Amino acid sequence: MATDLVRLSCTSKGTTARASSTWKHDTRKFGPLNALNNNTEDAWKSAQSEENDPLAYFEIDFHRPVQVNELRIQYQGGFVGMDCIVYQKSGDETSDWEECEDLFIDPIDSNEVQTFESEADDATSDKCSALRIEFGRSTDFYGRIVIYSLEVWGTE
Repeated sequence: MATDLVRLSCTSKGTTARASSTWKHDTRKFGPLNALNNNTEDAWKSAQSEENDPLAYFEIDFHRPVQVNELRIQYQGGFVGMDCIVYQKSGDETSDWEECEDLFIDPIDSNEVQTFESEADDATSDKCSALRIEFGRSTDFYGRIVIYSLEVWGTE
């Protein structure tokens, strides 16, 4: 693993985020950028999942090629996204999402920051321009997910 990791998910570097839903459609208070802003008072809060579309997702667009080495995620306990699959885009926004075979997220229901390291070899793995985390379910009865902090660390 690289030793000179930098935080790739800084909005000051042009990184943006979008999500499947936002609680009460209030993106200022509960939007996905709140999970990237490093303020523990803020969070992305998903809306209640719908029976016909239960899959929630969170996307991070770096707008540049990056090498992802680890994700650090702080959920609100009781509102944790589970059964996660990570996807990546290796080109521009017209590229298709491809499953990231080297990064596995298996969170526990906790308020603590959880770190998930990539198993990729830096020398041979492809850079990506965006990540997408799909949540198969939530620990919340209504399917809501709350992320206080989502940091992506790696190299540019």
